[in-house]
Amino acid sequence: MRGARPLQGVRVVELAGLAPAPFCGMVLADFGAQVVRVDRPGSPGDPSPLARGKRSLVVNLKRPQGPAVMRRLCALADVVLEPFRPGVMEKLQLGPETLLRENPKLIYARLSGFGQSGRFFQVAGHDINYLALSGVLSRIGRSGENPQPPMNLLADFGGGSLMCALGIMMALFERTRSGKGQIIDASMVEGTAYLSSFLWKTQLTGLWDQPRGQNMLDGGAPFYTTYKTADGGFMAVGAIEQKFYELLVKALIADPRRKPIWAISITMTGVVLFDFAADFIDGPIKAYLFDVCTHQDKERGLHYHALFTGLGGALGYLLGAIDWAHLELGRLLGTEFQVMFFFSSLVLTLCFIIHLCSIPEAPLRDTAKDTPPRQAPQDPASSSDRMYEYGSIEKVKNGYVNPELALQGGKTKNPPAEQTQRTMTIKSLLRALMSMPAHYRCLCISHLIGWTAFLSNMLFFTDFMGQIVYHGDPYSAHNSTEFLIYQRGVEVGCWGLCINSVFSSLYSYFQKALVPYVGLKGLYFMGYLLFGLGTGFIGLFPNVYSTLVMCTSFGVMSSTLYTVPFNLIAMYHREEQEEQRQQAQGGGLDSSRRGQGLDCAALTCMVQLAQILVGGGLGFLVNVVGSVVVVVITASAAALIGCCFVALFVRYID
Repeated sequence: MRGARPLQGVRVVELAGLAPAPFCGMVLADFGAQVVRVDRPGSPGDPSPLARGKRSLVVNLKRPQGPAVMRRLCALADVVLEPFRPGVMEKLQLGPETLLRENPKLIYARLSGFGQSGRFFQVAGHDINYLALSGVLSRIGRSGENPQPPMNLLADFGGGSLMCALGIMMALFERTRSGKGQIIDASMVEGTAYLSSFLWKTQLTGLWDQPRGQNMLDGGAPFYTTYKTADGGFMAVGAIEQKFYELLVKALIADPRRKPIWAISITMTGVVLFDFAADFIDGPIKAYLFDVCTHQDKERGLHYHALFTGLGGALGYLLGAIDWAHLELGRLLGTEFQVMFFFSSLVLTLCFIIHLCSIPEAPLRDTAKDTPPRQAPQDPASSSDRMYEYGSIEKVKNGYVNPELALQGGKTKNPPAEQTQRTMTIKSLLRALMSMPAHYRCLCISHLIGWTAFLSNMLFFTDFMGQIVYHGDPYSAHNSTEFLIYQRGVEVGCWGLCINSVFSSLYSYFQKALVPYVGLKGLYFMGYLLFGLGTGFIGLFPNVYSTLVMCTSFGVMSSTLYTVPFNLIAMYHREEQEEQRQQAQGGGLDSSRRGQGLDCAALTCMVQLAQILVGGGLGFLVNVVGSVVVVVITASAAALIGCCFVALFVRYID
């Protein structure tokens, strides 16, 4: 420091104590104050590392002349620094009121652990106790480990010594205007709590709202932590700013171009395979269900399908909501994304093995090939029961593969060979799709509208939570506060989608009880209506808690889309079967019956078509409007349009 030091000429009397008061006195001495430390008799010479720049005087305050010496020192002093517990100086007649009467300009600084009043003011303590009481200790340390106090730097020196020195400086400045001294009550607990104001305030901004050791500034971020080096030492990394973060990444990756290209290629391949495994299998599953089950079992199977779909979705969203990066499994596998893909692969593999081993299937055999050339024909009721068995279901009735023929007792004008299904070609497939009856076409359109609305919301919901509800920014630097807030919103959005899946499972289970009261039309209409109102509400009033509550309407829509349209398909086919049986009894049988698998596939294709519409259209809308709030508004509008469509154009069968 050049020139005169700012506290030159200020006289300080420091009563000897432990570390906080000596450090405060040393700070004052370093800035030019004349500090006299009053030691007790019998104390060691002066080995303290905090005695720099001070003079020492031994005074026995327990003798009658001791307090008199102390009063004479204080009468000439500007500052008295006292580190004792409350009441000690008052017993010696050296309290602040007494000394201020003799020296009105005196600044009396009392430096204690818990202050001069309160529950603990008479209790002895140390730095770790003050840290604990202030709440700061609970936020220091690694995740999953005990809180670690930073030596005695924070409460003793930061919250005690420096805050007391700051109070003395402000009191000296105020004395230049008023000419009067002051009493300073410096509590280490309160000083530490004051220093931690930033910590508690940032809990509301997302910067410090995670458990201990999982925030950006406490070792939870990879760009602000320590790493062990090859020589056994440690390296501190603090690359918060974007330009420094980029320099760090460039230094760590030798060829930054090669790795992203391979990573993108592998990721795209994996996404395609997972999407094929998850989405494209839905149609064959329902077609298989319709082919082997009775009408009542079809309804039950669809409800169970929606139930387990919701449970599986809840498990998937739950994996996305957990912050795996700070758990042992996340550290073992590398990143939270690797954890999620690991569980996805594990579940897929287990389900594949269970599927292969659970249901032994015996394929149906052709009767014409199985019958010996010269063997007399047997009674259908006795022969076909042995021949037509389907591993997981009961034997075919009366020996006929076609249930309609079974009801006729085998009497028909057309031979059984003519009832075999014709080979499906691309041409015949397109012809069947183009010649789709009007009520099938209306059902597909309503399904397309519903999935467009549902996917518009679901595919962008976590982004909506991060940007609109939490006001984060996904385009800012990955080590910025805005991006961390956005990530927090995405995690909460995953919890909302988990709520959606759980409620979808519950609604699917209780849907059977609602059908007798409202019918399929009521369920269809209610699903679209609740989803439209729910998404519209969160779009107009984005709030964390109301949005999470409205996620239940997503579950209603999900369950509706997975059950009601396919129930209607089953009813349409049941009606056609009745008509064909009546025609057969009248002397003719229509051999151009539509296949259930084809109609299930056509209905399921609406999901993929909706993905194309959402992927191609919503990005353009977001760019035009400049906000992802248009996503939920679009979903709401589409759902309400679908609500009108299912009420007016979809055909229902009583």
